Amino acid sequence: MGTQEDRSRERKFFRANVGFPVTIIVPGAELILTGTALDISRGGMRVATGTDLPPGQPIVLRFKLENGDRELLVRAKIVLSFFDATSNVFAHGIAFTQYTTHDHDQIGAFISSVESAI
Repeated sequence: MGTQEDRSRERKFFRANVGFPVTIIVPGAELILTGTALDISRGGMRVATGTDLPPGQPIVLRFKLENGDRELLVRAKIVLSFFDATSNVFAHGIAFTQYTTHDHDQIGAFISSVESAI
């Protein structure tokens, strides 16, 4: 759990609304979930799934950006999770923790293209 300063810094990232499929892999639990990315920033994403995951849970995300040439594999962790009764899904706030330079650049380019189109 971060401090208020940490949360406010995370919110400084522009969030692009998206709707692409995401695979969530829970290492060590042999659990693979499918979900939908709801938004993405340079620091993380919000994903809807049918399964609850606890805050702090390390995960691996596998997804392809709409303008991307290949699938990205990004290490991350669940920051918050809540049940969205309106949509009948669990919404997970996810922070990226480790990715390759190429994946970081591809995420940054995607976010910049969406931000500049607004």
